[in-house]
Amino acid sequence: MRWMTSRLRDEQGATAVMVGLLMVPIIGCLAIAIDVGALYVERAQLQNGADAGALSIAQNCAKGICTGSTAQAASLANANANDGAANVLTPTFPTSHSVTVTSSTREAGSNASAINNFFAALISPGYANSTTVQAKATAEWGSPQSSAILLPIAISYCEFRPALDGTLQLIRYDQDLSCASRDGHPIPGGFGWLQQLAGQCGANVDLNHATVQSQPGNSYPGVCDDTMSHLQGMTVLVPIFDGADVAHGPAASYHIYAFAAFKLTGWKLSGGHSFPQVNIDPAAPSCTGNCRGIQGYFTHWVSIDDAATALGGPDLGASIVRLSN
Repeated sequence: MRWMTSRLRDEQGATAVMVGLLMVPIIGCLAIAIDVGALYVERAQLQNGADAGALSIAQNCAKGICTGSTAQAASLANANANDGAANVLTPTFPTSHSVTVTSSTREAGSNASAINNFFAALISPGYANSTTVQAKATAEWGSPQSSAILLPIAISYCEFRPALDGTLQLIRYDQDLSCASRDGHPIPGGFGWLQQLAGQCGANVDLNHATVQSQPGNSYPGVCDDTMSHLQGMTVLVPIFDGADVAHGPAASYHIYAFAAFKLTGWKLSGGHSFPQVNIDPAAPSCTGNCRGIQGYFTHWVSIDDAATALGGPDLGASIVRLSN
């Protein structure tokens, strides 16, 4: 019995030594879990603030108001930090259509520019007691050069030219009028349906490949039933054509010049399935008899949207804002 009691005392001493030895890796794990985790959380908050600041400044610049960017970036960086504090450098403008916002750590109360690494410093006295975290975001703005469009139509430049004054108008299908295009050549008025993506209501339009096939006939495509039922009162990107092959049939096509923003308020259409074909806004010009048309107005519009895959097209009042880095 004495021998067994003695052995237990010896093992108790060994356990104490083992616990002491294991404290080092335990504290190391805490350093990773707490200190490193805190750095990741801090960086995520700073990145959110930088993203928000860059997008907000880009939106204002797209509207022609590119002042006060430093205060704007600082306000959004602070709002996205859990402690309400962040350092923000003066935003820079790498190009005439982009802005970069850089934010870094600032401790609320002390205004220290670094986060304390409490546990890491315990296990390694030579390790830095604090770390500064930084985040950067760049946003760009401009007119689309290529984009996916929800409403598969192209509208004549004849209709657009006088239209950014907010006048509510009726745009007839294949309207029998013409005007001089930008280069002096006559072009037809009205609008026309574009060939849709297979099984979808929509189309992809790229100004680098600006000739787009039309959809024969004046009937709107039945695949657009659900889409059209949600478009009333919405502003959407529409292609503007400045030239057309007006031959009827599959060979007809439009030359797309740019994109504009059109707020759809009403329509009188043919075709489709269960979609309401007549949804007339009484405030717009009338559309009776054989008339087929859409009602609405062109507008200045700034959108945070990823539908545009490239920017740099002619400016007809529609601007896209997006993060580029």
